[in-house]
Order: sequence, then C-alpha cells, then structure tokens
Amino acid sequence: MWAYNITRRACLALAIVSAQASYAEEMVAETLATPQQERISDTVINRDLNTFKVAQERIAKLNNNGTEAENYYLVKAQAWLDFAMHEYYENDRSPVIENALAQAYMLIKQMEAADSQISMDTTVIPESVRLREDLWKIAAQLKQHQGFACAAAPIAEMEVRLVWAGHEHQELGWRHAREHFAAAERLAKKAQKLADNCFCPPEEKPCPMLVAEETPKVEQPKDKAIPLDNKPLLRLVNVPRNIHFALDKSNINTKATLVLDKVVKILEAYPHMNIRLVGHTDSRASKAYNLALSERRAKSVLKYLAQKGIDSSRMGIRGEGFNDLKTAEDELIAHALSRRVEIEYFGEEIESYDQTGDLVVEEMRQQKAAKSPKKASKSKPKVKK
Repeated sequence: MWAYNITRRACLALAIVSAQASYAEEMVAETLATPQQERISDTVINRDLNTFKVAQERIAKLNNNGTEAENYYLVKAQAWLDFAMHEYYENDRSPVIENALAQAYMLIKQMEAADSQISMDTTVIPESVRLREDLWKIAAQLKQHQGFACAAAPIAEMEVRLVWAGHEHQELGWRHAREHFAAAERLAKKAQKLADNCFCPPEEKPCPMLVAEETPKVEQPKDKAIPLDNKPLLRLVNVPRNIHFALDKSNINTKATLVLDKVVKILEAYPHMNIRLVGHTDSRASKAYNLALSERRAKSVLKYLAQKGIDSSRMGIRGEGFNDLKTAEDELIAHALSRRVEIEYFGEEIESYDQTGDLVVEEMRQQKAAKSPKKASKSKPKVKK
C-alpha cells in the first residue's frame, strides 16, 4: 500500500509538471533551455531540444544566405551552441547552458540584422573562470594580425574553448579542463599558421590591407595628358618569398607547389609586378656543381610559374650556389634552409616573409660502425674428455 501511494504521488506530480509545461510548445524558439531541476518530462526536454534545433537552423540559414562558413561570428555562434548542447546532454546543474545559449542567440540575431558593429570580445560567463592568459593573449594578437581574415574560424572556436575549459575547471578541476585547453592550443597553432600564410589580394573585400594615406588631389595642367590614378596605394602583406628543395634535387615538392600557387595569385592580381628567382644550395659539393644546381632550381620555379600562366618576360633567374648560406643550431636544418629559391618582388610595396612549411630535412646518416655487422667471436673448440 505504501509503495502504491508513493508511485501514485510520483505520477500525479509528473502529470502536474507536464501540464504546467505544455504551454512550451507555443513559446518562441529563442526561449532559453529549462533549468536542470525542471527537466523531468518529455515535453520540457523536447522543447529544449527544439530550442537547440532552431538555433542550428538559423545558423545554417545565415550560411546559405551568403555568410561564409569561416566567418568569425558564425563560427563563434556555432561554438557557443556546441558548448551549450554538450553541457545539456551532460545534465549540467549550473546555469551554464542558458548563458552559453544566450551568447549563441545574441550573435545569431546580430548577424541576421546585418549589424556591422558586432563586438569581437568574448564573454567569460559567470560559470567559467579565465585561465591560460598566454592563450588569451595569442587570441588578442591574432585578431590584430594582418592575416586575420584567413584565421578567423579557429580564433573564434579557440576563444569559446577557453571559456569552456574555464567552466570545466571550475566545476570538476584541472583533469576535466585539460582536454579543452589542449584543443585551444591546437587551434592557436592552426590560427597562427593560417594568419602568417595569408595573402589578401585587393579585390577581396574581407581581406585586410594596409592603405597609405591618400595625397590631396592636384589639378593636372591642361597641356599634359597624364592620367591621374586616384586609387590609394596598397601594400601587400604576408607574401611568401622562398621555397625549399630536397638534397641534390631541383624538382619542386608538393608542399612547395602550394607556396608557388600563392605567388601565382599575387602575380595575377598585380600584372605590373616582376620577380627575380634566385637559386641557392647548401655548402656541400664543389662550387661549380652547386652553381649549376642553384640555376636548375631557379629554372624549375620559372617553368612552374610559366605553366600556371605567368609570362616568362616578367621573371628573371640567377644562381648563387653556396654564396648565401642559412644558419641554425642543427646542421641538417641549416642545410635544408639553404637549399632554396628566393623570390624577389619588384613594382609593388610588399611585406614578404621566409616560410618553412615545405622544408625537406634529410635523415641523419647512420654511422658505418652501426651499419657493419658485429664480428662473431671465435671460441675455442670443446675437447671431449
């Protein structure tokens, strides 16, 4: 009898709560998730799941209507939504779900309204704590980087991951936060690489360009028919200026072709720009041999660029042999850095950099002693007694 009454009371309580929650089906989808203590009926849970579903659909709609998948704010909204959904399924008892979801919806609304003043600041919600200032500093620096347009997605995800990690640390300690900090570190490295290797042609609006101040317009004398170019001067940034080669090779490796493809885009965007390709070698072998090898490397790059449509008249070549060696603590790394073709740009003001993404380091040769088999020791023949 006692068990029957308990069961009956539980059923009545569930029925009452279900009736009280039935109005949720007609509520606006933006309503935040139900607090954990009230998630005790299918109706309430389904309403919460629908809230997540609607948010996901609105993100997808923004993407379909032209917002790029790598857009900083779109990725950030998705990251907040993922954070909220994960904690919901983990049955988190704190208000973290509601607050994370609120951040996602705030960004969604601002993007739908085409708000041009959306803040790039990342809120550390009350259920989190700000840790790993080194990673927060990297995120802030990357948002000021000239190649931010190429690294926006991992930066946005990284910032929300740091908030997520802070929540896990506050709730369950370092062991649970560790995986999220590790993810943030990976995203920071990815973002840095993307930003450093970002090239932004002037035609692409989202790409940041450094624009020089426009000089006042001067009226040209009528007797001189010299056209005025009123466009602001542009300074190219993040332009790669080298590729590397394997030992004693002049063929272009796969990773180096990716670098040269960027160079092709630059030369296509700036038809008045010319380049000089300067081949180099490491210090081994004779002077004559290395001079010829450096010239072959320069010619290989010229041939590749010409095959991509760049007029050969815009390119010059020169071989330097081992006259300009690179240095490094590791000798093999120094050799690998020296085996290169450098690209010198003329006709535009640029900021170029030495990339190492295609570096080919030879394996350390084994010692001859390690290669040679050990001699079998001679033992005296046993004598039968």
